[in-house]
Amino acid sequence: MEEIDILVSNGLMNILEEGSEEYQFIKNGFLRGMGFMGHVTNVMAIHKNNVSSSLARQARLDSFMVFSKAVATKCGGDPNVRYAWYGSSLHDLKDIVSLGFHNDHYHHHDHQSHGVGISLFSAKFSIDSAMCTTEDESGLRHVMLCRVITGKMEAVAGGSKQSHPSSIHYDTGVDDISSPTRHTIWPAFINSHIHPDYIVSFKYTYMEDPQIYWGQKPQSKYVLFPNLMARVSNHLKPLQMSYLLRSYRLYQERKIPRELWIRDVRSIVGDALLHRVISETSSVDVQLL
Repeated sequence: MEEIDILVSNGLMNILEEGSEEYQFIKNGFLRGMGFMGHVTNVMAIHKNNVSSSLARQARLDSFMVFSKAVATKCGGDPNVRYAWYGSSLHDLKDIVSLGFHNDHYHHHDHQSHGVGISLFSAKFSIDSAMCTTEDESGLRHVMLCRVITGKMEAVAGGSKQSHPSSIHYDTGVDDISSPTRHTIWPAFINSHIHPDYIVSFKYTYMEDPQIYWGQKPQSKYVLFPNLMARVSNHLKPLQMSYLLRSYRLYQERKIPRELWIRDVRSIVGDALLHRVISETSSVDVQLL
């Protein structure tokens, strides 16, 4: 974790003790949000933003608090501050902790995004932020847990080019008002409405059969889908990993049949990589659990 070590040595972040309540609270929340991937995810370290390390960083927190009060006044007393996850490369997260967000951190290429701005994922959906990560030279991935002033939220369609509130009544965008997964913070507010608090460092492992089948394996050969996701994560781009997750959810929700889901997996992963994973696991089928 060389780049994180630099942040620690510069006093910009502090490492949390593994046995502390704070560490366990953040770790458990992250793993719950990883859903089916929680079985193949190991948290390796959690670092906390040290806002007292410089006047500039303290000023950014003070600005967040000032805007929180302003939005509270506008919204009848509640700024609607929530925790949300942001996933990217460690280099990007180091840049954000040091200097703040900028437009290079937008997801311009992602037609799943809901407007132009910084996309973060709700506290219960850390798995979505994990799909946006890339492995560092130490084999670790990293996501950032942020406090976000969401204020009054408005629904924004997927693929929208909206880059500001549609009216003075709204503050941020979401994919679904009733059950938001993705939050969009508009460009004007990316360094006033978001405060990075923690970086969670993790790595993927592989699930053993008894954890799921309790020793009773399927008749056909198989590769567990969480293992497939973990194995292909170093070969696919974050956007492709997000597509895999989206297709999985559609199948889980019975919105697409198994045959179409398998076709999606083959299309996204590619037969060459899929066959390599299958040969490594001596499997010929994908079992969804």
